Amino acid sequence: MDSISHIVLGAAIGEAVLGKKIGRKAMLWGAIADTIPDFDVFAESCNTHAQQLMVHRGITHSFLFVVIIAPILGWLLHKGLNKTGVSWKSCTWLFFWGLLSHIVIDAMTCYGTGWFEPFSSYRVSFNTIFVADPFYTIPLLICVLIALIAKNASAKRVKWNITGLIISSIYLVFTMLNKWHINGKMKESIAKQNIDITEFVTTPTPLNNFLWMSYAKDSCGFWFGYYSVFDEANDIAFFHVDQKKELLSAYQNEPSVKLLKQFSKNYYCMNKINNDVYFNDIRFGQIGGWDKPTDAFVFSFKLNKDADNSMALDRSKFKGSYSDAISSLVTRIKGK
Repeated sequence: MDSISHIVLGAAIGEAVLGKKIGRKAMLWGAIADTIPDFDVFAESCNTHAQQLMVHRGITHSFLFVVIIAPILGWLLHKGLNKTGVSWKSCTWLFFWGLLSHIVIDAMTCYGTGWFEPFSSYRVSFNTIFVADPFYTIPLLICVLIALIAKNASAKRVKWNITGLIISSIYLVFTMLNKWHINGKMKESIAKQNIDITEFVTTPTPLNNFLWMSYAKDSCGFWFGYYSVFDEANDIAFFHVDQKKELLSAYQNEPSVKLLKQFSKNYYCMNKINNDVYFNDIRFGQIGGWDKPTDAFVFSFKLNKDADNSMALDRSKFKGSYSDAISSLVTRIKGK
């Protein structure tokens, strides 16, 4: 998830665990706890652009990291708060729930989270929520801000903090049930159109949980389709994108290609523009693909030697203004 979501969720958890004992400081420490796993970004300068993809959400997003780091940070916080009488156990619980909530909610996005590092490099991704979803973050943010303003240990403070956690948790459950509903609609439409596939995945489009993208693999590439919960018709217009594996032949021995395949879980397609060859991770979708099936993919990694891929995963590639892109997205969400 985005940084704001982690900070707000961490603050709410901090308040729930230690708010009655240390007041507003609990929100600060909770926000810090929920942000710590993303400190892996500071290791990016030590790795190639391809390696950075696997470093992020790697070991710092594992269960092992949570179990080891929580008591250490808990002990340090306990020492810093020794005059308040807060126990090491209570401080450890704050960091444990903060760190754990971070890696759990990250796994609900499509990026992939290394829960089992360093024992397995498998990346967990449930594809139930977009990395930034205002329908999740804003209600929680409002409740946490109201709780922050209220007096320490007051009933109002506790009430609003718990309300925020309940609302955000209910929304996460909604995204899971919504995915189940969308899967049924997508599979039904694929079957009606006699599309022969071997794999099938659904994932929400940017900033919402109402318009979903599906990609279904066949022997030559992938079938893409978009469906909104507000669509009146159940017939989904699927379009096909060839995988074009042959474009990888000249790069098969490149270390970056092995990492890209691992990162994308083999959900990729290739394309060539002039003399530049691109590896596209299709899990992140196309830029406005709900409107124009020919639009570029969000994740495009250039395989040419010495290429700059610092912005390979770039959501700013919209052709035109952001307002036009958002307008297009909202229109499609409405089922039009």
